[in-house]
Amino acid sequence: MARFLQRFLKNRGVHAQIVSAGPAQINLSTTADDPRLGHEGYRLTVTSHSARIIANAGPGLFYGIQTFEQLFNPAVPAENAIHEVVITDWPRYRWRGITLDSVRHFFPVSVVEKFIRVAAHYKLDVFHWHLTDDEGWRIQIQQYPLLTKIGAWRSSAIVGSIPAGMDHGKRYGGFYTDAEIRKIVAYAQRRYITIVPEFDIPGHCTAALTAYPWLADSKGPFDIQNRFDVASVPLSPSPRTFKFLDTIYGDLVSLFPGKFIHIGGDEVPMQAWLHDPSAEKLMRQRHWTLEQVHDYFARKMARFLASKGRRAVVWNDVPAKGLPAGTVVEFWNGTKAALQEDAQGHDVIITSGGMHNGKLYFDHVQGDPKYEKYAAFGIDTLRDVYDFNPSGLLIPALRKRLLGAEGCLWTEFVPTAHHLFYQLLPREMALAEICWTPLKEQRYSDFVERTARQYLWLRANGYNFRIPPPAPRFIGVGGHTNATRVPSLNAVDVHTTVSSGLVHILEPVPDAVIHYTLNGSLPTVRSPRLHSFHRRRTGTRQAADSS
Repeated sequence: MARFLQRFLKNRGVHAQIVSAGPAQINLSTTADDPRLGHEGYRLTVTSHSARIIANAGPGLFYGIQTFEQLFNPAVPAENAIHEVVITDWPRYRWRGITLDSVRHFFPVSVVEKFIRVAAHYKLDVFHWHLTDDEGWRIQIQQYPLLTKIGAWRSSAIVGSIPAGMDHGKRYGGFYTDAEIRKIVAYAQRRYITIVPEFDIPGHCTAALTAYPWLADSKGPFDIQNRFDVASVPLSPSPRTFKFLDTIYGDLVSLFPGKFIHIGGDEVPMQAWLHDPSAEKLMRQRHWTLEQVHDYFARKMARFLASKGRRAVVWNDVPAKGLPAGTVVEFWNGTKAALQEDAQGHDVIITSGGMHNGKLYFDHVQGDPKYEKYAAFGIDTLRDVYDFNPSGLLIPALRKRLLGAEGCLWTEFVPTAHHLFYQLLPREMALAEICWTPLKEQRYSDFVERTARQYLWLRANGYNFRIPPPAPRFIGVGGHTNATRVPSLNAVDVHTTVSSGLVHILEPVPDAVIHYTLNGSLPTVRSPRLHSFHRRRTGTRQAADSS
């Protein structure tokens, strides 16, 4: 633990020596013995001559170190003076998650570790790793080599966004070896992040079917899909399919030491089972519907994982009734009423309030789609994420079963690491705050001011990010004034009927370059730059844009 702090200080020109006992200027201790802090809370005390971080356990100590680092000015590495402070802190939710889809576009180990690092820095503790789908199989399974030899590759991938995205026409894919998986798991464990791998069944399995067509009890052949919106075929509920699944999930249990394994269950094209011999036999013998065949997969595999000491996580497409105790339901879609029905006494995770109106899908555009290069579906701005209250989707009686929330970054329209972090940041910081800070203490204006220096940290550590819109304030006497954000790029409009006044722009990022116009048009890099202040007259309309 101390080595994280030692490395940070070294980067700031301070050479620290780690000692296990005796006097020290910075003291780390897990002897808090404070039940309020739980497993992840901490107390940080900085005086004029020393600093102390104390917690009940390792995770709390780690999060205290992250806060300690954030007190320093990232813009001036040689400036090591910070204010005296006492902080007692613990999280709102125990599940503070972020999803990375490595299927639609594949990211190497270095990018995955970089993804984990920034999550840990902002105190997220769950990395949900989407590893299989219709478009590819990304994890090595020794007993079934064709999964990676065939299933990890497709003829092309999408570059662009809905609806104009085009296939680039090049063979595309990749997978993680056992050794690479273990390396990433160890990297995450050192940062107190639990990896939750996902092998989604019985739908979203075209990559597996391309490698082993018998998994669908049909002749095939299958072809790995190049586009996410093509209907797939589900696995067949046959004995050899379940033998295959036991092997796959058994391997996941051996590779990933965390308590949770995600088994998916969403968007299953169940009508295909009407022509599946194994499914037809089950429905005839047990008088089942297609929906009950669907449920059979989840119940059977959740029980298998329970026998291995693990808890299954399912999407809320799977009815919770009949699932073994300990199964977690992750809600990505549905109405508030449906959430109460689908939970059925199970622990729950909220990732979105509905596919088109939820605010935790980071593949959604962050502004006007015509200005966003690669993105999908609706608009989820930084403010949208910050204002989203996961607990608000649940009735009070069910909130006690809420483990927490999770942001999802699906990557069909995210072809590069550069764009990956553009989609992720700064929305991940808003996610981190709504998962950690009590609701009554959440204030967006305060968040904007506090995160300004975080962009300097992101830049210094090689992270791309989307610059948030500038915050305007008009100072005048009488009349009417309002300022509205434009859902595109980083622009705001200020309208006023006041005869004169001052337009004050709060820089979203220190040293940001801000351009403005007076006719309501969108500023460009050729528009005049905003300096200290500008006086305007009655009825004018200005727009400001940071770049």
